[in-house]
Amino acid sequence: MYDIVLLATDGSTPAREALDRAVALARAEAATLHVLSVVDAGDLGLFSSADLAAVDGVLRDAAEDAVADAAQHAAEAGVDAVRAVRVGVPHHETVGYAADVDADLVVVGSHGRRGLSRALLGSVAARVVRGSPVPVLVVPPRP
Repeated sequence: MYDIVLLATDGSTPAREALDRAVALARAEAATLHVLSVVDAGDLGLFSSADLAAVDGVLRDAAEDAVADAAQHAAEAGVDAVRAVRVGVPHHETVGYAADVDADLVVVGSHGRRGLSRALLGSVAARVVRGSPVPVLVVPPRP
């Protein structure tokens, strides 16, 4: 049913719960797991050009760490993972990556953002659902 499963992660607790589900699905389906983290280009626009390189490095490192942690978790469960980091608008990059790799399913955690920023900006997961060319599994937080 699924040959390629894409997990979009930011390293948050909801993303970790989505990781568990994505790994289980990939293992059960003998699917390839792609792990993607997107450095939000909008976050980079908040800084002066003098600070931009340092901030970009920190954000890229965080994205690389999130992808590496997810890939390690997958490997421990016997699932190989393809790692990817992109820079841009998270939902656009996620949908674009899904199309690029011909993913059969996108897995995301819900509620990565909290409070006012979530209300103002909307949910990345909801935007992925609206824009994705393939089914999206939104994994809610555990109670």
